[in-house]
Amino acid sequence: MTLADPVLVADIGGTNARFALATVGAAGIAVSDRQTFRAEDFETIRDAAAAYLESVAPKPKRACFAAAGPIIDNAVDFTNSHWILRGDEIAAALAFDDFLIVNDFYALAAGIAHLPASALIEVKPGDPIVDAPRLVIGPGTGLGQALIVPTTTGDRIIATEGGHVSYAPRTELETEIKRFIAREHPRVSVERLLSGRGLVNIHRALCAIEGAQRISLQANEITAAAVSGAYPIAVKAVDMFCAILGRVAGDAVLSTGARGGVILGGGILPKIRDIFLKSEFIVRFSEKGRMSDYVAAVPVRLIVEDGAALYGAAASLGKKA
Repeated sequence: MTLADPVLVADIGGTNARFALATVGAAGIAVSDRQTFRAEDFETIRDAAAAYLESVAPKPKRACFAAAGPIIDNAVDFTNSHWILRGDEIAAALAFDDFLIVNDFYALAAGIAHLPASALIEVKPGDPIVDAPRLVIGPGTGLGQALIVPTTTGDRIIATEGGHVSYAPRTELETEIKRFIAREHPRVSVERLLSGRGLVNIHRALCAIEGAQRISLQANEITAAAVSGAYPIAVKAVDMFCAILGRVAGDAVLSTGARGGVILGGGILPKIRDIFLKSEFIVRFSEKGRMSDYVAAVPVRLIVEDGAALYGAAASLGKKA
């Protein structure tokens, strides 16, 4: 698997698009010239990609875009953005000889084997079953999820839409929050709580329930307020966010058999790293009643490397070479 000439790789979510150049060789994957663009600043993905290519000297003829959404007929209609990615249009407009679209969490899962050791930190120690699947899950603009399934011919990656399963509250407060969200979204999926907008939903609901002043309708401002510790309602929202993520991740292990380990990704957790590591995530992850022993030995790691999906996009394209 080699790509001597630079290729264009991208990680495109509902909020940001990250572009870079990558090469794949015997020494591994090298990613360079990274740039991040905001989706709201460009009418189309083609415009954002063209702007990036204007700024770099190599003009790649091959590209792989990791996109936050299901791929249908070589196209992605983003759930959380005005953008639509159509493979044939991008390839023609930017003169690519080879263009590939993969799911963003597929790319994240594909990139894990190529990340430096410093890119991941331990959240929960464990004793993984080596021939069992591994779960990749994480909140960002949405709640992404994928499986890494070992086979006799190498790992197989399966992208899923596990973020859209129904949310099941456990406590009375969680039930009240679900009722609050259901006023606007009658079917409350876990992504309605475990995403940037989901954090905003939790914060709004807590403020309404407790009669507290709302801090912001921006997830990054809520997380910053929680990290500073100056706003107890923001701290409570983020703590609840982490606890619910623990339960959802643990449930996903039960439903997928991912006893090979859990890898947490997405853009939110690294920003609240210290709060997250002290949160009830592990407790909620492990509290599975009579099935607690099943998840007890499952290790959990957190990706702290920004742009990890770019490695997976390069690996996916290199696999075709």
